[in-house]
Amino acid sequence: MRTNYQINSGVRFRMLSKDQLQALFDGVLHVLEYTGLDVYHDEARDILQKAGAWVDDIRVRIPSYLVSRSLEMAPRSFTIFARDGNPRHDIHIGPGLAYFGPGPTPPNFIDIETLERRPFTRSDARIVAQVVDALPNIDFCESLGTISDVHVDLAASYEFAEMFPNTSKPIVAWSYGWDDSADIHKIAVAEAGGQEAFEKRPNYIHYCEPLSPLVSTFEALDKLIFAARHRVPLIFTPCSIAGGTAPVTAAGIITQAAAESWMGCVLAQTIRPGLPFFMGGVLSVMDMKAMIYSYGAPELSLMMAGITELAHYAGVPLWQTGGCTDSKTLDEQAAIEGSLSCFFSALTEGDLCHDVGYTESGITGSILQTAMMDEAIGYCRRITRGIEVNEDTLATEVIQRVGPNGHYLYDKHTRSHFKTEYWYPNLCDRRSFEEWQKKGSMPMRERVIARVRDIVATHQPSAVKPETEKVITQVLKAAEERVKDKR
Repeated sequence: MRTNYQINSGVRFRMLSKDQLQALFDGVLHVLEYTGLDVYHDEARDILQKAGAWVDDIRVRIPSYLVSRSLEMAPRSFTIFARDGNPRHDIHIGPGLAYFGPGPTPPNFIDIETLERRPFTRSDARIVAQVVDALPNIDFCESLGTISDVHVDLAASYEFAEMFPNTSKPIVAWSYGWDDSADIHKIAVAEAGGQEAFEKRPNYIHYCEPLSPLVSTFEALDKLIFAARHRVPLIFTPCSIAGGTAPVTAAGIITQAAAESWMGCVLAQTIRPGLPFFMGGVLSVMDMKAMIYSYGAPELSLMMAGITELAHYAGVPLWQTGGCTDSKTLDEQAAIEGSLSCFFSALTEGDLCHDVGYTESGITGSILQTAMMDEAIGYCRRITRGIEVNEDTLATEVIQRVGPNGHYLYDKHTRSHFKTEYWYPNLCDRRSFEEWQKKGSMPMRERVIARVRDIVATHQPSAVKPETEKVITQVLKAAEERVKDKR
């Protein structure tokens, strides 16, 4: 028998030492305790003050013990469930696991038929959800856009109402405030079977975003308070820009972003101890030539790796970023930038990696990019799964059985392993040149477009409950009444 035998179950990546992580951790605590943040929400300030924070007008400073205690209360491992009970679509958050999905809110979308860039519409949210539901390596759903053909205040409500029936995978929802947060929650709770059932098996996550540098707006905190009181798993993530709204150095932007996010953690855990909480930080650079927030920069992956390691050092999961590009179209730049950032996210164990499908520096959503990255994510997952070493996989008996000058094609060992040992692509072409020509000589771009169109034409997601359909109708009718006087 073996003793003291260590096993690596997959590829391992570590960038920062424990000393470096402790220095970052201490730096975040210093910012929260001595600089603090401006908090534009009276009730939030009152909650934080009663918990032990120091409040001076809108400035809130949080002592280190309170931050550390809140991080300890936030769970490292939990599950977000598929709405239809399909366990293959559940997301199990925990060490060594990485999940991928699109992002929210771009104003534009690449039309899958005309391939033109245009404003995002209500029907696009349905298309994105349907494609996400079919793609094997996309684990959660966001819309890739902000609906433009409904009243602006109702965009988030309509978006969730379109996505929820068209994918059984967990959804990351955003909202403008308390009202549309309630709209979204009513739909999710109806499908779950009530609030208590939802709390046991949550089927969506709520996304909130403070402002950099060091500002928590009323809207962000109102949504956080709603989520905490209804026990909705929560993301609280700034979108800091190195050299613009955050320090230009990687260590500096990580420190500031973590401080902005951990303030939300303190508030959430004070209201609802043990609430599933994702530390956030969508970090990249201000390109000083183009003056854009770069989604294709190598620094994005580098900074995200750093803040991921800090989050895990602190004991909380992270809202990651990857699969995105600064390219304006589905081209080689989009493939390079998106694939490399997906690989880095997989290596660093980013718990929820979003923005898969962002193009044009986050201005345009593309489900075509998402579908191409689904292939890249599958490729990455095979690499990060690593090499299994045991008596069977060592194959010494097989090698002896086949011997010199033999072959393994018909061997039972090959038959029992080749389907699981190999990764098989859906889009990458491995056929001979002649076979490729016979099939129309289609480049990757055309194969991606054809696959997305086929999914939209043929894929049927599982249906929501009839009572959920009624609730969706009621929620949207009430929402329209809410804005009737604003039109």
